[in-house]
Amino acid sequence: MNAFKRKWQQDKGSIDLIQLFAGLLIISIAAVGTFQALFYGYEQLDFQMRYRKAISMARSYTEYWQGRIHTDFNTDDRRMMIGNLRDPEVFLLDERDPTTDFDDIFCEVAYGEIVPRSFDALDVRQGEGGISEYYLIEVRVSWYEPNDRTRVSPHQVAFHAAMVQAAL
Repeated sequence: MNAFKRKWQQDKGSIDLIQLFAGLLIISIAAVGTFQALFYGYEQLDFQMRYRKAISMARSYTEYWQGRIHTDFNTDDRRMMIGNLRDPEVFLLDERDPTTDFDDIFCEVAYGEIVPRSFDALDVRQGEGGISEYYLIEVRVSWYEPNDRTRVSPHQVAFHAAMVQAAL
């Protein structure tokens, strides 16, 4: 029995229980930190994807209105001139799970009042001055992030553009 007791009391580089628990604690803290960093990076990448898609939607909607002004714009249509800021169009921004509609992220696309502006134009060939008109356009895309805790104000992308009618 004495030989067995001496064998257990010898220290030949073995690991005791305290060292085992300390090693497991260090490994678990490192694993939790790594997973938190990965999750945060994924959320930021997900937000940047939605932000870039919102920019693309705002750009294409702005180009749509520039085309309308350039081709078939009717200044007598007051409903078109005042914009749709009070009643924006709703589009799908991000389809998160294709099997359900509950987690989809929608955005509101609105354009502001189309404002006619005038500027003095000089015809170089004939040396005469004149007044030309151009229209200012503002397009806004707004959405809420799914894990946004505040929900006070939505994320928003705004584009401003100007366009001259083709007849001018």
